[in-house]
Amino acid sequence: MKSNTRHTTLAMLLAAAMPMILSTPALAGPGHGHSEEVAKTTDAPTMDAKAKAVWDKSIKASLSENAEERGVKTMRLTGTMSMPAQGINATMNIFIAKDQGMRLDMEIPGIGSFEQGISGDVAWSNNMMEGPKIIEGDEAKQLFKQLDLYADLNWEKYYQSITFKGQETITLPDDTEMQTNVLELVSIDNGTVSTQYYNADTGLLAKAVSTVAIPGGGEMPSTAYTTKYREIEGLMIPFKTVSSSGPMKQIIEFSEVLVNDEIKDGELDLPEDIKELLED
Repeated sequence: MKSNTRHTTLAMLLAAAMPMILSTPALAGPGHGHSEEVAKTTDAPTMDAKAKAVWDKSIKASLSENAEERGVKTMRLTGTMSMPAQGINATMNIFIAKDQGMRLDMEIPGIGSFEQGISGDVAWSNNMMEGPKIIEGDEAKQLFKQLDLYADLNWEKYYQSITFKGQETITLPDDTEMQTNVLELVSIDNGTVSTQYYNADTGLLAKAVSTVAIPGGGEMPSTAYTTKYREIEGLMIPFKTVSSSGPMKQIIEFSEVLVNDEIKDGELDLPEDIKELLED
């Protein structure tokens, strides 16, 4: 009985952790808002002048001056995911192909493998505790947003408003203090609100407060700090993200990031056990 309880708890932790991984700013996709909601509007998306200055500076800093050329088609990330309080240390591989699909593979020693991906128009997951599953609803929307590697250039698709909220000094996980420009973002899907903090000097994203959708239709509030930026093929990539959601702390560290790496044969194909679910 103790073993089954442990597996159930572990499954819940990892089911929550995997969407958190794919919503981190390291993958350039916009996250969900936190639990506060505002009334949706049919007006055109808006961004005030001060917010636009912060946003444009961030794009130039993170995506380079050639961002409009949209030259990045794929991104391959290799690294680790750890949850210290739970004693979890996993190797992790993520591949994203713009507008085509994505795949995440995690291997936890002594526990097993966890897979998640998008193949065509199907979002799916598979692990030794839950088995193969089709992902739907908000959780699926969260994954599909990650296919837009230039989401910040397409902000009108995701937000009904972006507003400058002033400057604030934040404290990073290593106790470094940083002056930031703060933006409030209202989702165009459901009116939820998120907050993003940009380094006032560099323009790079330093902190994001949002929520992630989890299996069962729930949400978890999440705060993520992005650090250790490196330039890869003109992009500034945060090689370390420290996020927390409730009692869970998650650390993602990348050891290698490849831009425009080729898609391997069958890499984005639907797994056979997912195909069987679709046929049932």
